Amino acid sequence: MSKYLGIICLFICIINNTYSQKLVSKDSTSLSDNTYLNHSPKTAAILSAACPGLGQVYNKNYLKVPIIYAGFAGLGYGFSYYQKNYKEFKSVYDAYRMPYLEKGETPPTNVQLTVFGTSGYYPENVREGRDYYRRYRDLTLIGIGTWYVLNVLEAYVYAHLYNFDTSDDLSIRCIPYITPSLYSSSLSSGVTLYFRF
Repeated sequence: MSKYLGIICLFICIINNTYSQKLVSKDSTSLSDNTYLNHSPKTAAILSAACPGLGQVYNKNYLKVPIIYAGFAGLGYGFSYYQKNYKEFKSVYDAYRMPYLEKGETPPTNVQLTVFGTSGYYPENVREGRDYYRRYRDLTLIGIGTWYVLNVLEAYVYAHLYNFDTSDDLSIRCIPYITPSLYSSSLSSGVTLYFRF
């Protein structure tokens, strides 16, 4: 489960890095003509919190919306699957134990129980199945909450980086050099970094 969540998060990061926003303005000193000043990270986060994916639409990140809903659909399916199995195992286990517990007796362990129409389950197996499905049902709930928070955070962070300049004018160049020393017969080495804005 965590492997798939990690793959989905990696995919979102890759998509996020493949798109850039270009700024086009007639005059960089004119505040009234720059529409990018009105792009609010707070608005993106609120929209994404109100309806998952709406913050991405506000950020003009349309390709992330199906990914968000696919994540919710997968986690929702996992929740319903684990919940259905948990209820079945719990009802079988409770139906087996309650008559003995009401009488104050210890339930026998050599009884075979039927779960989903299949017999041959011992009470210990049914209890383990109940605990297993409850654990993974709870983990899918945590996954849904985490996916929701990641959706809001992604919209908020992308809105902050909405106007980030990723043009070809940004570069860094690393040049190694070796020069003779002025005071001895040895050589000195170093690295020169050139930044271009």
